[in-house]
Amino acid sequence: MIRSLMVLALLLTPALARAEAPASGQRLILVTMDGTRWQDVFRGPDKALVAEPKFTHPDWKETVEKAWGTGPAVMPFVHSLPAQGGVLHGDRDAGQCMRVTNPMWFSYPGYNELLTGRPDPAITTNDKNWNRNVTFLEWLNHRDGFAGKVRMYGTWDVFPYIINDKRSGVPVNGENPGAHPTETRTMRDAQAALRSAADMRVLYVALGDTDEFAHEGDYAQYLASMNRDDDFIAELWRMAQADPAWRGRTTLIVTTDHGRGAKPGAAWTEHGSAAAWKLAPADYTIADPEGFPGSDAIWLAAIGPGVHPAAPGSACLTQSQIAASALTALGEDWKAFDAGAGAPLPFFAGR
Repeated sequence: MIRSLMVLALLLTPALARAEAPASGQRLILVTMDGTRWQDVFRGPDKALVAEPKFTHPDWKETVEKAWGTGPAVMPFVHSLPAQGGVLHGDRDAGQCMRVTNPMWFSYPGYNELLTGRPDPAITTNDKNWNRNVTFLEWLNHRDGFAGKVRMYGTWDVFPYIINDKRSGVPVNGENPGAHPTETRTMRDAQAALRSAADMRVLYVALGDTDEFAHEGDYAQYLASMNRDDDFIAELWRMAQADPAWRGRTTLIVTTDHGRGAKPGAAWTEHGSAAAWKLAPADYTIADPEGFPGSDAIWLAAIGPGVHPAAPGSACLTQSQIAASALTALGEDWKAFDAGAGAPLPFFAGR
């Protein structure tokens, strides 16, 4: 009952927020859930993975089946967004398509593409190399009205390099790398920033437990991480709508850096293209020269004054369109950032 009332309140609040949206001073909350499959978001738990004890511990099997039996049960807030005037896209069972365009299908190349609007074929590892490319976060942080008002919270120790915090000036926390659950501290830091930084305009939160538990082959905890992330995202949205500085000005975007292998069995624990596997086969727990087909498939959810429901057409949408979408939602000219970047997604363009 309490959860139902919370979701109802969240359903009602954004409609008011959109009606109050001012003409300027737009803000953005971007959340990524590392390596979260579209299949689990839309279909809910995979019955074959739930039935396999090495992926779902018997003590968790009943919880998974009863509490999280469907996609909306796993992520109720994200699934509530279309009813609020937002969007949820990437359900391939419904004919929706969204994918990465980088050739690697894993994290650093994915985050680079997502944040710069372009794939970079030269990024072929997750190594701690300073990103030569300028992210839209860096570009904003050097513009009037945004300088010093862009923040990023995550726990993967490669993020300072992806964001290139030394050059960009965007504060990035990369604490407790490799420890999980990593998200508790990340969530608390992000909430504290939203609560205290009234002048902040862009908040990027990168959550990673989904990928951590998936690589361990713990399907139940992977689903639990998705459910916990959904609660956190709902709370961020509630906080934004309760704050006059953010209410009616905020666009929320939720997405992932890559998908996971779609073949039956253990392929879901991995991700990466055939090219990625051939470059570093020792990095994978499964020997498969074909890589992990399906891990290029991603999804996206969004809501706010910068979003309007639109028919996406038959083309497959891409990760490279997210940077321009975020800038468009903020009222910025994405072509001034990079005219060669992917154009805004149809949910953001044409306003």
